[in-house]
Amino acid sequence: MLVYEGKLNVGLVLVHEIMGRDAYTRSVAESLSQEGYHVVCVDLYGGRLAKDMDEARTIRDSLTDKEVLETMKEAWHLLREAYGSASLTGTIGFCMGGGIALKAACDLNFDFCIDYYGMMKETDEVSGLRGPLTLFLGTEDEKVTPWAFDTLLPAMKRHRKEIEVHMFPNAGHAFHRPEWKGHNPSAARAAWSRTLEVLRALNDEVKGLKEMA
Repeated sequence: MLVYEGKLNVGLVLVHEIMGRDAYTRSVAESLSQEGYHVVCVDLYGGRLAKDMDEARTIRDSLTDKEVLETMKEAWHLLREAYGSASLTGTIGFCMGGGIALKAACDLNFDFCIDYYGMMKETDEVSGLRGPLTLFLGTEDEKVTPWAFDTLLPAMKRHRKEIEVHMFPNAGHAFHRPEWKGHNPSAARAAWSRTLEVLRALNDEVKGLKEMA
């Protein structure tokens, strides 16, 4: 795991896309760290980077839920060791990583989740969410966006969970990733700006509680 130290009251576990923990994923971790957040950047592929989508799907499909959650649990413990209990720890991920970030937030003791166009299989697992979910979608994403509205949002309503959805026009899947055919710069900037706003609000929440203690 790569650990990027921060001094604020919020820590994150960052999960990579289907191709593996590449330069793009590390750049996201570095950006969050520069904002002051402690980031644990997991590597679910054990150092492997897929050469193409076929290989990426093969590696992804070889992962078990148990292995993935054990990695996420280890990352959570690293955050706790850095911060102690007087902090908030959350997950953030993109595409495949967004879905894993969401599942981990449902199954483990994370306080929030930021999901960029990621899906999970069993949406009723959102009953385990401890805190808010922020979800970023593109109007032209023909798979994740319909899933979110048809399946995820009803489950969030059934289980009375907090969700904030941002959907960007003319944006497809993986719109945040630079040098990707579907990259949408304006949507990427807006989504990232909102991500930082969410994190600042969470940090201010913890700071306020500490000042009152």
